Amino acid sequence: MVFLKKNIGAILFILGVLLINALLWIQKIQSAFLSFDVLQTSLLGSSLLMGFFLVFLLSTRIPFIVKIFGGLEGLYFWHRILAIFTTAAIFIHGFFAVGNVIAYSTYIPLLGYAGRAGELARNGFLFLIAIALLAKFMKYEHFRLIHRLLIIPYFISLYHGFFSSWVDLFRFDTLSIWMLATSIIGLGSSLYMIILYQSTAFRFKGIIVSKMELTDSIVELKVKLNRRFRFKPGQFAFIKIDQEGISKGPHPFSISGSDGEFIYFTIKALGDFTGSLQQKLSIPASVKITRPFGSMTFRSKKEKQIWIAGGIGITPFLGYLRSQPDFHKNIHLYYSVRFENEAVHTDILKNLAAKNTNFTFTLFDASKEGYLTSKHMDLDENTIVYLCGPRPMVLSLEKQIRSDHPGVEIDYEAFSFTGTLVEDILRSIKKVIKKRKATT
Repeated sequence: MVFLKKNIGAILFILGVLLINALLWIQKIQSAFLSFDVLQTSLLGSSLLMGFFLVFLLSTRIPFIVKIFGGLEGLYFWHRILAIFTTAAIFIHGFFAVGNVIAYSTYIPLLGYAGRAGELARNGFLFLIAIALLAKFMKYEHFRLIHRLLIIPYFISLYHGFFSSWVDLFRFDTLSIWMLATSIIGLGSSLYMIILYQSTAFRFKGIIVSKMELTDSIVELKVKLNRRFRFKPGQFAFIKIDQEGISKGPHPFSISGSDGEFIYFTIKALGDFTGSLQQKLSIPASVKITRPFGSMTFRSKKEKQIWIAGGIGITPFLGYLRSQPDFHKNIHLYYSVRFENEAVHTDILKNLAAKNTNFTFTLFDASKEGYLTSKHMDLDENTIVYLCGPRPMVLSLEKQIRSDHPGVEIDYEAFSFTGTLVEDILRSIKKVIKKRKATT
């Protein structure tokens, strides 16, 4: 029920596209007095094209699409699900397909390869998506390159679909316009991400004026932009840094605050890019930033709020606290770190707690107290919980809270830009092995 409520917009959008496509094809095949086998082949083939059309559309992160899918966490989840299931459905289509091509003389030069193109597209999708599923083990830049290459099998699949169809898809009737429109939008979305996204999405330009090392592995960047940057506390943005030795690819980071003139990004060295910021970034440095993303913006009307930050997950909460909020609601922050010396900006937290009776916080040292669990928290039906931290921690706490306190509202964004399917499968296997060992 929780899943359905959170994903209702995405489900209706996807089903709407597939339903419109099915109705148009059913009407067309029936009016042409073609067989059920032809209808079956046409529906399966066109649904595959709809699936990849949606995959490429979602990759653009257009604001209204992000909103429909409930934020980037939901958008990336459905992006991966659509890619995997659509690729798997290619094999079903190949098994049930009825082979034939349209016999229109204007298309004759292109007909000879249309049937075989389907197999080529299938193999291309299968190869690239199989590699993409292993994103956990590759660099972010390589992951982006693989996604760019997906346009090749998509283009081949469109060629196969249009030139091996049982009906003429170039007649500009309702079905033809639908298929052409979705195909153009799908291709356009992919080309936009390859050619234009880097120059149009990063419309805020500025200078990193200082780099402060908060701990051995955490740095804070202070950025001055060329124009006003409007964001809601709790949001994040993609940034690109123009400096030799630093990756030119975009990377997402939570906005950890603003003082009007400057905005801040608090970043932990977890990979090649974040590590290079600490070791190689020299000040000043040019930076480009996208518009802000994220739906965890602390807008709930619940009177009682529990904030849970794991490690660098403190950044969206700092963004809110640095915006000089009025503490009209009862807020308690649990800040969990592996070791106490990894905590950052505890001076800000202590100062706010001293000045505001409605704000309290607990610094949770995991090395001394073990893992933070729902048992440590005072939860009731009038509570909303905001979660941000390592994905395993967030998912574990969400499961605990929903089990112990079903009526408690939970808001979090624990998405991964490079996918987590393989990680989830491995975690599930480990759980099964652990349970079997416990029973033997």
